[in-house]
Amino acid sequence: MGLIKRGQKWYVQLRDNGRLIRQSTGTHIKKVAQEIEAKIKMELVEGKYFDKGQGNKKTFKELAQRYMKEETIKKTPSSQRRDETSLKVLLPFFGEKLLTQISPSMINDYKLMRKAKGRKPATINREIALAKRMFNVAVRVWGWIGDNPFLRVPMETVHNERTRFLTDTEFQALIDASDDWLKPLIIVAAFTGLRKTNLLELEWKQVDFSNEWITALHTKNHQPYTVPMIKAVKDTLKELSKIRFIGSPYVFTNSDGTRVKETKLQKHFRQACKKAGIENLRWHDLRHCFGSWLRQQGTDVYTIRELMGHKDLRSTLRYSHLSASNLKESIKVLDQFQNKVITKTITVDN
Repeated sequence: MGLIKRGQKWYVQLRDNGRLIRQSTGTHIKKVAQEIEAKIKMELVEGKYFDKGQGNKKTFKELAQRYMKEETIKKTPSSQRRDETSLKVLLPFFGEKLLTQISPSMINDYKLMRKAKGRKPATINREIALAKRMFNVAVRVWGWIGDNPFLRVPMETVHNERTRFLTDTEFQALIDASDDWLKPLIIVAAFTGLRKTNLLELEWKQVDFSNEWITALHTKNHQPYTVPMIKAVKDTLKELSKIRFIGSPYVFTNSDGTRVKETKLQKHFRQACKKAGIENLRWHDLRHCFGSWLRQQGTDVYTIRELMGHKDLRSTLRYSHLSASNLKESIKVLDQFQNKVITKTITVDN
């Protein structure tokens, strides 16, 4: 606490009865900044201080507009769409409010309103997380306000872990029920574990047939990773490369060379599932197929973590229980060993 220099200017950072006060002094001269700091402390003692930051005149709507122009634009197309979707519900509630008016109590009211409309915890968390990031930028970068009220509101508890995956029979039925353009997408998704965004935005330059791997660029942790290609994936992509649309960088395209859109993918995927008689299956579950099938074949969770590009091992541990039958088979190697040990023990005892 005290004076902090950011860039060329000094900022005063103090706490008053638990309230965080962060204000720009507007100067790069430390001595002048110290005098301003002393004045603020005196005003606090006398009860005359009020926040002079821009938060007193900036609204949430203005914050959202600037954030979209300067921050959201840097994100991947799918992340940009998520921000736009979240703001469509955040703005009607917070839009006209001054930043200094938004409190933890008001944020809690927003959460209750979203719950009343039947929105899932994960959806509410995604919306609150965006608002929290926006305020962080307003506090730390733009100096609009000294505090982020969203930091004091807990996220909703999410219980959405699922490991739905297909049996070999179900997978074959899904392939048979799918359109010709959809089959390659399903095969590559299930045998690489690539997320939907990575697949739809996959370009030929990311496919290395010589070394037999695919490089995923747009990831949750912003760290590219490579996935080896098994023969089924390599053969599928080789066939697609023979009929690729000249001039289009994308692997999965429509007849005019444009990349396949998410709405089209989801629509035809649901139709294929219905035709194949497969229930309770989402596109993302094809990624679970990859992790589940690997674990069933005895692959350790650390290797699966690398192959799936998980940042946190906890995401991978959902597949740990699937190897129970494999572990049961593996431990049978101790049968011969324990027979020897028990025999020797009995002989000595006798």
